[in-house]
Amino acid sequence: MTKRVSKKMREELSIHQTFRMYDDSGKENAIRFIAAHKGGIQMFSNPGELVAWAKTPEMIAYALRTKGANDIIMGSSSMDFASEEGFDLDEDATILWDEGYDMYLDEVATVGVK
Repeated sequence: MTKRVSKKMREELSIHQTFRMYDDSGKENAIRFIAAHKGGIQMFSNPGELVAWAKTPEMIAYALRTKGANDIIMGSSSMDFASEEGFDLDEDATILWDEGYDMYLDEVATVGVK
């Protein structure tokens, strides 16, 4: 028997997650836009098309490696006001993104693009 989980319980559980892939198509879907959200980074391909959410640099790098990265990645204003989105300080979302993106670039430089 499957136990139904309430929306509130799913939200509480998601606080403890560090990664969620929303696009599980297995196809490349380059990340073009990012936003701070619930202490992590939402990554979008097209406006309104959420690809992944990550809370660690390693998972940001994984999403970029798996889905690809556009040449230019724009950021939402939530990146500038990250303390309103679950980060301790406003600059923490940008620091998290930079660490994950740099990790991705290091991987690309080492092994090449997927």
